[in-house]
Amino acid sequence: MKKFVRSLFVLFISCTLVACSSTAGKNENANNKVYELDVNNWQPSTHHYAYNAWEPWKELVEEKTDGQVKVNIYHGSSLGKSSSVYQDIKGGLYDVSLLVANYSYDTPFFPYTIGSLPFAFEGPAEASAILKEFGEKYAKEGLEDLIIMPPTSTDGYDLFSTKPVESIADLKNRKMRMSGKSENAFIEALGGTPVSITSEGIYEGLEKGMIDTAFYTPIGGEALKYYEPAPYITKMAVLVNPLIPVMNKEFFESLPEDLQKLFEEELNPALSQLFTNSYESELEESHNQLEDNVKKRGKFTSLSVADTEDYRKHGKAAWELWIKDADQKGYNGQEMADEFFRMLEKAGYPLPYK
Repeated sequence: MKKFVRSLFVLFISCTLVACSSTAGKNENANNKVYELDVNNWQPSTHHYAYNAWEPWKELVEEKTDGQVKVNIYHGSSLGKSSSVYQDIKGGLYDVSLLVANYSYDTPFFPYTIGSLPFAFEGPAEASAILKEFGEKYAKEGLEDLIIMPPTSTDGYDLFSTKPVESIADLKNRKMRMSGKSENAFIEALGGTPVSITSEGIYEGLEKGMIDTAFYTPIGGEALKYYEPAPYITKMAVLVNPLIPVMNKEFFESLPEDLQKLFEEELNPALSQLFTNSYESELEESHNQLEDNVKKRGKFTSLSVADTEDYRKHGKAAWELWIKDADQKGYNGQEMADEFFRMLEKAGYPLPYK
């Protein structure tokens, strides 16, 4: 009988050890799992997005996760265009990218497009602070199936033109590139003809005469050499384009809880800040380089105070259209615009118009 009991005891201990060993093995395998995160950078690898934001973020993610997350960056729209980020991220075509609010005008990202209206912001520092608060108030519904990172924006857009522009009158009947519906109203108010072209098509559009002008970030315009087909540049900071880094929710939820927390609290905000820092750090040098690049074949000018006020007055039409569009989409457009102005005043930023 004693031998039988001893045998049962030995068998029990053996089974327990095997089970513990199996559990430990499973935990070890889980801890060693590598999650691959695919990034779509729709700009070329030479663009400041690549070397100032995506590449440093890749290093940060892989370092902070101890290699548990491996970041693969695909440059030059190889996974999808800037205009399809919302659909691509939702569909799981890739895991992370930068969404341009104006390209998602008819999606739940619409509230963020207020930041792209004429003279809403002067640059990304102002935009990141205000748009975060504004988005939290007005842009929650319908975005539950994505991971939304803190918003930022481009630097203030200047005007690139294939022909001289001395005043607003020179823009009459010019074919002007637009990136969104509100920009369409602004261009029409200036007397121009709006032409819809995505960021990737601007150089070719200017070169082949599909457009005569383009409002674009001077940092991006210098890097992409828009001054070659359009050597007449007016420094004006007329508008910015809100940018929102986004992540596929299925990828996020596939991560262990500790990594989810790391992305939410540190890595995602860091990516947004990298874009903001990139635009802020490169602006002055870009203006200097643009001026140098066109001095023998074009002209680099700055708006006078009077001209700036004239452009601001023409920009009001875009705001009025945006308010109407907001109403049609089920928002209270006037309330949103009033709240936006209140946020600007509270932060000490200039108002788009009076």
